[in-house]
Amino acid sequence: MNVDGMLSDAIAHAKSVLGYLHRNAWTIVFIVAGGYFCYAQFIDPLVHKIQVARSYRQATDPDRVAVLSPDMRRVRARQQEAAARRAIEAEEERRAKAKADRERKRVKSPEEERWERLGG
Repeated sequence: MNVDGMLSDAIAHAKSVLGYLHRNAWTIVFIVAGGYFCYAQFIDPLVHKIQVARSYRQATDPDRVAVLSPDMRRVRARQQEAAARRAIEAEEERRAKAKADRERKRVKSPEEERWERLGG
């Protein structure tokens, strides 16, 4: 094997490629820019539209919906129970706060004040 011959062939090939790029630089730039423009304006939106349509078809597939429907009802019932529990807790908290506010605003009789001062 002739390593020098292979190396000189590789260098000659690299010089040839660089010369081609140098002669056709603007053509390559415009082709790349045009390709990117076409991709961004036409190809990417079309691919996105196709993917959305496929996703919608899969999501609304009757077999899949029939399988997921009981799970969805169970999850919604659990969410409804949690919301009802939170509403009850909030109502209890509101009542306790209202009671504490009424107690705080209530004017105490002198006897009650004396009783509290004595630690009773």
